[in-house]
Amino acid sequence: MKKKLLSFFSLFLLFSLVIAPAVFAQDLGQALMDDFQDEAGIGDKSLAEVTGSVVKAILSVLGLVALIIFIIAGFQWMTSGGNKEKIQGAQKLMGAAVIGLIIVIIAWAATYFVVQSLTGVTGA
Repeated sequence: MKKKLLSFFSLFLLFSLVIAPAVFAQDLGQALMDDFQDEAGIGDKSLAEVTGSVVKAILSVLGLVALIIFIIAGFQWMTSGGNKEKIQGAQKLMGAAVIGLIIVIIAWAATYFVVQSLTGVTGA
C-alpha cells in the first residue's frame, strides 16, 4: 500500500513540478515572443530577414570602428613631428584599419548574397 501511495505521490510530484510548468511555459514563452516581435517590428519578417538585419547592424558598427581607427592613425601621423617610429606605428594602424574595412565589406557582401538567396528575391 505504501509503495502504491509513494509511486502515486511521485507521479503527482513529477507532473506538478516538471511537466505542467513546461507546458505552461511554452504558452507563456510564445506570448512573450509575440510581444517581442511586435515591439521590435519583426513580426512579419522571416528568419533570414531578421538575421540579415542583425548582421548588417553589427557590420555597420564594425565599419564605424574601422573609420575611428583610421582617423586615430591619421591624427597620430599628423602629430608625429617627423618621428619615424610614430609614423611607422600610424602606418601600421592605418593598414590594420584598411584590412578591417575590407573584411567588413566582404562580410557585408556575403551576408547580402545569402539573405537575398534565402528570401528568394532576385535582382532582375
